[in-house]
Amino acid sequence: MRAVSRLPPKRRLAWRPPAPPLHWSRVCAGNVRDLLRPELRNNRPVADWRIAGTYLEFCNCDPGCGCNFRGVPSSPEGNCQAVISHLVESGSFDGVDLVGAKASWALWWPGPIHDKGGRGHAYIDAKTDEQFEALSRIWRGEEGYGLFEIFNSTLDEPTAVDRATIELTVDGRRSRVAIEGVTQNAMTPLTNPVTGDENEVRIVKTSGFIWQDGEIAQGETFRVDLPEMSWDLSERHAVFSSFDYSNG
Repeated sequence: MRAVSRLPPKRRLAWRPPAPPLHWSRVCAGNVRDLLRPELRNNRPVADWRIAGTYLEFCNCDPGCGCNFRGVPSSPEGNCQAVISHLVESGSFDGVDLVGAKASWALWWPGPIHDKGGRGHAYIDAKTDEQFEALSRIWRGEEGYGLFEIFNSTLDEPTAVDRATIELTVDGRRSRVAIEGVTQNAMTPLTNPVTGDENEVRIVKTSGFIWQDGEIAQGETFRVDLPEMSWDLSERHAVFSSFDYSNG
């Protein structure tokens, strides 16, 4: 007698609407952890850390950057590409002093950030191996905080992190940052096209998790040369600001 395999009856699954896409307006509203992939959302930070200091931002949007208002880039290319840099002026990671360290993060997305598919490559200028390891964990999104968790969740794979010498000059809306063979960026004030006078423009975002009070400039130089991303632009968006992050 031939054996007959009996399968359990199929269950009818109730239809559920798909999850809404990651959208910048929801991020700005503060619903940070709700937007993360489960594997990141459940990855509890294990270290106690805080970093604060000076923040420089360059991106390919028109000055002001549409992502700050509607979550959609205002770049001629229609995508997001950026270099964001941090000079740590105070902070520590489980007792490791992080003062004096620098970080620059080259980022590229094919469209708006919330549509994902991005690439990232971070560079850390650290005085000690302990500083480098601590900041590498933070920048890979392994130790909490929205900027690092969210950005890594929009990349095809967690950001690469390498050690490098970062030349960073703090000079307000004339600040600049460079890594030899990787990136060169210099900002300059916005000017009135008729009089040539400097335009002093600020954007305040009370719930901002990257920066909250930014002086808006333009990128006189905005250049990246990496295998995974490259561009050479000018007269695009730039920000001079401060930052204060922690996983507390």
